[in-house]
Amino acid sequence: MRDITTNAGYSEPAKPSVFRLLWACALGISFALSVFASFRGGYIGPDYYTHFERLTEWSKIFDFSTTNPPIYYLLGHGLFLLIGSNNAFPITLSIAQAAINTVALWWFVRYAERCFNSPLIHLALVFFLAFLPVRIIHATTIGTDSTTIPLFVLLLFLFDRVLSDEGSTLKNAGVLGFGLALAVWTKYSFMALIPASFLLLISISAQRGWNSKRFFATCALSLILPSVVAVHSFWASSRLHGYNTEKHWLAKGEGPDMDYRDLFSVKPNDVQLFHAPEYFRKEILAPHRHSYLGLVHLGVFTDTMNLFQVPPVGKDLVSVWYPDDKTRRPWKTPIMQASMLLGILWTLLVLVGVPWSLFRAFGNLLKEKLEREDVAAILGTALFLVIFLPIPFVSRGALFGFWTPRLILPALLCFFLAAFLLVDKKIARNSERVAYLVVLLVTVQCTIEAVMLS
Repeated sequence: MRDITTNAGYSEPAKPSVFRLLWACALGISFALSVFASFRGGYIGPDYYTHFERLTEWSKIFDFSTTNPPIYYLLGHGLFLLIGSNNAFPITLSIAQAAINTVALWWFVRYAERCFNSPLIHLALVFFLAFLPVRIIHATTIGTDSTTIPLFVLLLFLFDRVLSDEGSTLKNAGVLGFGLALAVWTKYSFMALIPASFLLLISISAQRGWNSKRFFATCALSLILPSVVAVHSFWASSRLHGYNTEKHWLAKGEGPDMDYRDLFSVKPNDVQLFHAPEYFRKEILAPHRHSYLGLVHLGVFTDTMNLFQVPPVGKDLVSVWYPDDKTRRPWKTPIMQASMLLGILWTLLVLVGVPWSLFRAFGNLLKEKLEREDVAAILGTALFLVIFLPIPFVSRGALFGFWTPRLILPALLCFFLAAFLLVDKKIARNSERVAYLVVLLVTVQCTIEAVMLS
């Protein structure tokens, strides 16, 4: 692996302690934004009352007819029993989620640190991810989306142990299998990592020169438990006519309201998204009106659902209110528009960086020379595709928000990692001037986003 202190072409060697202090400051400020939002109702997000019922009622925790598995609700129910039915429960849960996500992001940027030649460009990535609106918002709002980044980072490090061959490989494989099973029973989309993991294990086996007995033992320990959990979840859902096996999908004779043309193109109407429209006014939910790319760009760089905006006056936990009860101050809309406009740069870098990173990853996979960034690219893409490709087969995909970027949070981390690695290795090419320019642009982006979310 590369040494973070090796920075040929830069005037001074990297000082990890200084950079990590800057990481801590950025992550501390973003965590403060989450805490502030929690106290003004930021914990109420999409499907809040569905999540709240399962958190507070024991009989609904293991309901496999719903869209999510039980682990998140089981742990949240323990906190509910400790605190009781008052506003302190969702606020505490929200702050705990934000704290766990902050720690997870710290470890993700530690994981990515070795991948960069320039510590300045890596610092820009840290700032960028720390203040990315969709990440901050959905780390704070109550729901299983808040678990995806911590679980993904955990799995990256578990894979890293298998890849580096530290200690007992079979022991590491067993821990990986347990972690993957835990992820699948927290968020069903992690099922996508089972075949992706098998692909990586084939390459690691060749890279380490394992014999067939060791390979099959490692695969069994890594994949059997999560596979059993996945199969059980589908079986339980089918018995209850659940979302996984029936309710999500198009009924006979029903056409999709978001098809592959919407997924793989851009549209003239996407220009309207740069006015930062509000999700719950349904201006952006009409069938085939906007492209997937345009909608995701809107969701990544703005608070389109107003989840961190002004809550209704005089309502608390015992009142019935929803995300669409929140209102946006008029001056916040131009801020969101500015965030989207500057965000075009980062989206374009993603569109170039992701194919480049995947090309490198599969090349290294075939050469049996996997690096950390290759593992992240393959696993992140798998989590993206399991959400992206089925959209034309789900019922009312546009209306029900199957395009919303909260569903692909781990993939977004990997996509932006690929974008900044592209800058580091191909655009900057050890140019300190370019590196400082990237830091400056990211700082402007983060400042806009902090104002938007405050």
